[in-house]
Amino acid sequence: MQKQLQPAPFRSGWGDRPEFVTLSMGGNDIGFLELVELCIYSIPNLKDLSMECGDAIARSQRLVNSRNFVNDAINVLIATLRQGTDRQGPSFKIYVTGYAQFFNERTAQCNTVSFRPDYFRFALKAKQYLTIGKRRALNKIARDLNAGIREAVMKANFGAPGRVFFIDYDRQFEGHRFCDRIEPNPDDAETWFFTYGANEAAIGDFLSSIPQVEDAFSGRSNQTMSNDALLRLLVEAAGDDPVKMDLVGDLTRVFHPKPAGHRAIERRLRGFLLATRTPLTLPAVAPVEASTS
Repeated sequence: MQKQLQPAPFRSGWGDRPEFVTLSMGGNDIGFLELVELCIYSIPNLKDLSMECGDAIARSQRLVNSRNFVNDAINVLIATLRQGTDRQGPSFKIYVTGYAQFFNERTAQCNTVSFRPDYFRFALKAKQYLTIGKRRALNKIARDLNAGIREAVMKANFGAPGRVFFIDYDRQFEGHRFCDRIEPNPDDAETWFFTYGANEAAIGDFLSSIPQVEDAFSGRSNQTMSNDALLRLLVEAAGDDPVKMDLVGDLTRVFHPKPAGHRAIERRLRGFLLATRTPLTLPAVAPVEASTS
């Protein structure tokens, strides 16, 4: 996946003179995908087949706590602020959304639960379980990520006070995290993150129909592959088949908020818009990721 913490051209979808924009950034840069692959779904990382869950956690923790992370985020915010000001003037604002912690880390009921789909049983990695220790480690990365983004927002405001805001919606997800109820239960409407659901068998059949994918995950080909290359391979295999394209979408949306989660984020964002006296004459802008196309 492309990095998010790099200045990007002003998006055409924002219009010629946007009053404000929303940004979501940082997850790709600290290895979010590797954490989900290795620590949640027990799937090998095709860029580095030797990487284990503990390696991914240590790497993400190191990246999120580095000065480079904060400095890169500041650069993105300042570049976006400059471009927005050139178009709209000094009233232009940026609202940066954070991340919600994924897990209830207190309950012991998930200690023997694994989210590894049955169709990945051919993969090399041992099954990972959602122990309290692992849930705490993954939640800490989310909290540290929010702290880094908050610091970047604060420092970006030094030259333009009151124009860049951090939207922390973690509390809105209380009671709606993984392990708040019995798991695995992918169709639980009260859990506000996606995971694999009733279409798991169809996803398995689709992946097994692509020899390069199964060979790579099983280690038979000893082939490394970037996440972007894997996604291109899946899209090419899906072709014009809408059912298969839906399966690609299901694979890429895991651990992202469901519609109920997005509605909670929108309510939080609208509260900030009102508090900062930003006009609500424009339709709500969905969060976009600060990456190049």
